[in-house]
Amino acid sequence: MVRRAAATALGYHSRSAAFRGLLLQLALRVLLVAFIFFALFLQPPESYRLVYGLLLIGYLATIACWGFWALRPANDAGIGARRWVALLMLCADVAVVSILSVQSGLSSPNTWTSDVLHYGLFLIPLIAAAQLDPFVSSVIAVPTVAAYVVVLWVNQAANGDEPWGSILTTTGLLFGLAAGSVALSWIQQSKERTIARLAQERSHLLEEIVTLEKRERQTLSERLHDGALQYVLASRREMEEVREGSTESMDRVDVALGECSRLLRDVVRELHPEVLARAGLRAAVTSLADSIAARTSLAVHVDFHDWPDDLRTDADHLLYSAAREFSTNAIKHAKADNLRFTLGRSNGRATLCVADDGVGIEPERLALSVEAGHIGFASIRAKVLALGGMLDVHDTRGTEIAISLPSQAAV
Repeated sequence: MVRRAAATALGYHSRSAAFRGLLLQLALRVLLVAFIFFALFLQPPESYRLVYGLLLIGYLATIACWGFWALRPANDAGIGARRWVALLMLCADVAVVSILSVQSGLSSPNTWTSDVLHYGLFLIPLIAAAQLDPFVSSVIAVPTVAAYVVVLWVNQAANGDEPWGSILTTTGLLFGLAAGSVALSWIQQSKERTIARLAQERSHLLEEIVTLEKRERQTLSERLHDGALQYVLASRREMEEVREGSTESMDRVDVALGECSRLLRDVVRELHPEVLARAGLRAAVTSLADSIAARTSLAVHVDFHDWPDDLRTDADHLLYSAAREFSTNAIKHAKADNLRFTLGRSNGRATLCVADDGVGIEPERLALSVEAGHIGFASIRAKVLALGGMLDVHDTRGTEIAISLPSQAAV
């Protein structure tokens, strides 16, 4: 469901960007029509005025048909069809401006109409860039520049023998504009791909977190059911004999309730460690290290030089959970002699490193442990990545797991 919702949102974003691009193309074409109309109106050609009018009307009709096709809500044409339509329309833009410029230059050499009209070709790369497709922009760049050179060459005599230096300079300017439109389209497409990749990663992380939370709740439920609840039920069964005065039953109830209390205390401590809430992360990890050293043969070392005593951050609970999870894995699987905790904070980022000198762990073993239902490591990793952090595992003379994530000091 999470992934489907993210895909829907991404599709909406892509369609919205494409629709805005189409609106920009339509606006630029309307601007081009207005430019041509006012050029012809302010300095009418000396002949063939009906031909100019019909050509402009035909161009307007073509734009209207394209706009109706491209902007209709149910437009489900593929990428190939949209590209071909875009190229045909851009070719029509180039053809109309080129024909009007050449015709006005040949038929009305004493007017400035041709001198102005050919500058309409500078709008073509902008229209192509609004397509947000580098392929379209690059394909249309060549005929646009070529048409501009041809128009200036045909009208060279009418323009008072304009020198080739001037022609090449303005052509270079148009070429730069066309190249810029290609680059702009490529940057926009790259941005769209980046957004799509980030959206997929985000949806994957959200889905992974939801799945892990479900499995964590299931694991917690199983622990309570198979542990504390069984001792409570056993105590209830003993109560009948307790009422009859059986001291053995009373002893069994006492043992069961004591074990039940211990199990519940362990669960509560894991959900929200009292020392973490009371004294902060440094004291909580120190208590964890002392507990490990007391009940195992490991030599436990701590390095908290870069973590002030009274510092509290919004990342404390996750870092403590990670320290507890990684140290538990080291105790069970590493066969190590030494275990080290390192805490630090600088530049708004909190870091935790848990390292041992045991047998190490391979990525394949981590994947297999997650598939087998051991979700602790996967849960920590998903939460760290969801918060914009990083988790690295190094297998060199033991295992070193390092976490770095953004953190803010608690008020």
